[in-house]
Amino acid sequence: MKKLITGVTGNFGALALDHALTRLAASDIAVSTRHPEKADAIAAKGVEVRKGDFDDQALMEQAFAGIDTALIVSAEADNETRIRQHRNAITAAKNAGVKHVIYTSVIDPRADSAFTYSAIHADTEQFIAQSGLNYTILRNSFYADLLLGGVPHAMETGQYAAPAADAGITYISRSNLAEIAAIVLANPENHVNKTYDLTGTKAITHAEIAAIIGKVTGKDISFADLPDEVYQGILRNVGLPEHAVIAISGLYVAAKNGDYDDVSADAANILGRQPQTVEAFLTDALAQK
Repeated sequence: MKKLITGVTGNFGALALDHALTRLAASDIAVSTRHPEKADAIAAKGVEVRKGDFDDQALMEQAFAGIDTALIVSAEADNETRIRQHRNAITAAKNAGVKHVIYTSVIDPRADSAFTYSAIHADTEQFIAQSGLNYTILRNSFYADLLLGGVPHAMETGQYAAPAADAGITYISRSNLAEIAAIVLANPENHVNKTYDLTGTKAITHAEIAAIIGKVTGKDISFADLPDEVYQGILRNVGLPEHAVIAISGLYVAAKNGDYDDVSADAANILGRQPQTVEAFLTDALAQK
């Protein structure tokens, strides 16, 4: 029976596949994507590429055919769309005979969170629990990779800006989270009906992040605490859809409420080592620029 990764042409799915290929034979892995024409390099590795689309339940049932364990990478869209898509994917997996689903959720998923995307994951987790499938829920904290988006502005102005005040957030690298997903995919029997809180090594403030960027680049970088409305305006100006503007700005509201400052040992326990620190991640990433 094969194992399948969805969304493999996206950032997370691609990393999860790379990590999975260090633990599983390529012939034991299948992937699904809405754009199989973009997956020639994956097929060249000996991985079976299947067409899948969370909006098409029948197509997803075909994608899940003969699959024992599926890593379902959460989609990107507004709340209503993503809730429908995730329910389609879970239903398709069950109908196709998948035995175990692994789902990429978010830390502290709640329907009433100021981080509005949190409600999507709360709904999907509940839907999975009610499905009767074996599951593993990976509650991912926020990607340290996202911090790089503010670096060009910081280098130009000397200010690393966000509406974060002194909130601490347990950032962790996307690669660490994808590696954890691959570990679970390779040996799902060790993680049946488990829910993991996957955080970085500490809750770090944006003032500390600014200091790290300054240290690495040799520039004088300070943290600028933006008003929420100013930050939302910036997000709109760069072309983000309104649902993303509200969600991302809400992330910081939730962080200032203390929602994302609890550190869990789950990531270290699964990896067998401490996850990469934010300082190490930024140092490595900025050295490549």
